[in-house]
Amino acid sequence: MTIAVIGAGIAGAACASELVKQGLDVVVFDKGLSAGGRMSSKRTPDGYLDLGAQYFTARAAVFKRQCENWLTLGVITPWQGRLAIYENGTLCASPDQTTRYIGLPSMQKPVQQLLQQVKLNSPCRVDTIKYDGTHWQLYSDEQHLGHFSQLVIALPQQQAAMLLAEHLLQQPQLQALFNAEALLPCWSVNIELDAATSVPFDGIFVKGDNAVSWLARQNSKTGRAPGEQWLVHFSPAFSQLHLEADAAQISKVAVAELQRLLGEDISVMQTLCHRWRYAQQAPDYPVHSHIYRTDLSLGLCGDWLNGGRVENAWLSGYQLARALSYD
Repeated sequence: MTIAVIGAGIAGAACASELVKQGLDVVVFDKGLSAGGRMSSKRTPDGYLDLGAQYFTARAAVFKRQCENWLTLGVITPWQGRLAIYENGTLCASPDQTTRYIGLPSMQKPVQQLLQQVKLNSPCRVDTIKYDGTHWQLYSDEQHLGHFSQLVIALPQQQAAMLLAEHLLQQPQLQALFNAEALLPCWSVNIELDAATSVPFDGIFVKGDNAVSWLARQNSKTGRAPGEQWLVHFSPAFSQLHLEADAAQISKVAVAELQRLLGEDISVMQTLCHRWRYAQQAPDYPVHSHIYRTDLSLGLCGDWLNGGRVENAWLSGYQLARALSYD
């Protein structure tokens, strides 16, 4: 039995890794040049910059064990960033005892570690899937990629819907998963300054703001580009409203917002902008953990099915793999 996994983000990697541990034959397909999905860092001549996932935490016992393994392997490290909350024009410290991890030296390193023993076909965009009642046939630009006894789709909700479009017409229960948006967009801008700021914090949760949801000093993270590097994550509402805006325009707004929120003048050397069409979890989308349809030999996993967060994406893939391997 050969299983195809479409998507090499943290959910797809967790699913594939666990299936391989169970002795199953797995092939992973991903459109990117390398694995990681939203857990990817941008490589620059000076070091990495995190434009997607900023860190992750561990609450479930099984994911804590996974993090302990990653720590032993040296692919993650705790982030000792000093945190704050900006709300109603006031910036206040937000101390807590939560351990926050980052990939070392980039966010995709733990994803890549999961896939070390897995066949990865990348870059390869799967654009057509067909089910004959026994096997799934996968195609990329009309090129046949193979037939598989089980299919796992570990893509963001909207991309999964496009791939499954013709199958959803006959599957109302599956279609129901796509009737409401689970993932909202996020504009992300890194701003390199020519001098350090006086702000004594490295990560700032921005509450109740019309534009920004998160700020982070990237150079406070091990392995990231040196110099004063600030990351601005725009809110889902702002990102949706300006989804098709020009990157230069968004970068200009990001600089103004950073200056406003830090409360001091800044001098910008350069900016780097990235639009995530499917990023932040919609707060009212129901939690499913994962989806496994034995009648279709089909599984779905990802953070969009499990409440957002890196840990939940990993759990979604891991739990789907357990369901598949014991079927």
